[in-house]
This record gives sequence, C-alpha cells and structure tokens, in this order.
Amino acid sequence: MTQTVAYQTDTSDMLIPHGVFRSAFTNAPAIIAAVQPGDMERAALVGSYLDNVLRFLDAHHGGEDAILWPRLAERCPDASALLGRMEAEHDGIHNARERAGTLLAGWMDSADTVTRARVVEALARLSTEIDVHFKEEEAEILPLASRYISPDEWGQLPGHAMAHFTGDKIWLILGLVFEQMTDEQRAIVVQAMPPPVVEMWTATGRAAFDDFITSVRGSAA
Repeated sequence: MTQTVAYQTDTSDMLIPHGVFRSAFTNAPAIIAAVQPGDMERAALVGSYLDNVLRFLDAHHGGEDAILWPRLAERCPDASALLGRMEAEHDGIHNARERAGTLLAGWMDSADTVTRARVVEALARLSTEIDVHFKEEEAEILPLASRYISPDEWGQLPGHAMAHFTGDKIWLILGLVFEQMTDEQRAIVVQAMPPPVVEMWTATGRAAFDDFITSVRGSAA
C-alpha cells in the first residue's frame, strides 16, 4: 500500500518554471519567423535565447529525475503506473528537445529559411509534448508530491536545476523566472538566494536581462 505521510508541502511553485517554458515555446515561432533570411546577428541572438531555455528545460527535468521520481516511487508504490508514464514522457520530451536543439544550432550557423521552418516545427512539437506532460504533472504529481515529499526535499529542486544549468546566461533564466512571479514571490526568492547571486543580479544581471529580452522580443514586433 501507499505509505501514509501528510507533509502538505506547497508545490505550487512548480507552475513558475512551467510558465517559463510554456511562454517561451508558444512565442518562439513568431520570434523566429521575424528573423530575416541571412541575418546571422539576429539568428544568433534569438538562438542564444532559445538555447538557454532548452538547457534550462534539461536542468529542470534533471532535478525531477534525480530528486522527485525516486522518492515518489519508493513512497508511493500504488502510483507506479503514473510515475512510469511521467518518466517515459521525460524521455519523449528529451528526444524532441535534442532534435530542436540540433536544428537550432544549424539555423544559427546559416539563418536560412529551410532550417528556420524546421526549427519552428521542432519547437512546436516540443511545445505540444511539454504541454501534455505539464498538465498531467500539475493535476496528478503535484498533489502526490505535496503529501509525500517534504518541504526540504521539494526545496532542493530549484538549487539542483541552477547547479546543473549548462547555459551561458544564468541571468536570463533568473529574469524569465522572475517574470512569472508576483512581487511578493520575487522578494521571498531574492531573500533566499545566495549573496553572490543576489549581487550578480542587482549589479549587472537585471540590466543584462532587460536589454537582452527586449532585443529578442523586439525582433517579433
């Protein structure tokens, strides 16, 4: 039988990274389509943005694979079919992400229309797959995690993602995450961040994010 534990952990913050990915991949086709053929500078800008989001997706799911699924599998054997489905969906998302990333790199090197169309198609497929996964995760996994994952264990997920992020613009990810938060949530997160990260964000990160994201989104205006 399923282990009986009643943590009542607040798992609603999972909606924040989910919001980042939904927004980024939903808006990606318009942003990419606005890049003129042969405009290598603009392709590099947009490509860098999307590459960092893809790498954040890797880190986000890596944390779930390392922290969430093993604990839920141990504590909730009755949910084995659901957990198996979640892990299989991660595999499918990873494959779609790899194809999108490969095509994106090729488009950044060429800025040609054929590869551009393939990137849009690949990101649309990825967007569809993560939307299906996120809906099930939000409906089924978050309530389960609230009951069987302690607040301390749940709190390990953001740190794990940041520690395993392989992109070159951590300030971009922080900015995208902050966009999904209320003022109160941002204040709480900043208070909990390591001092060097806070210093980076306040000294240069916020301005770098504002300039960069305005340029990226402005290409679709």
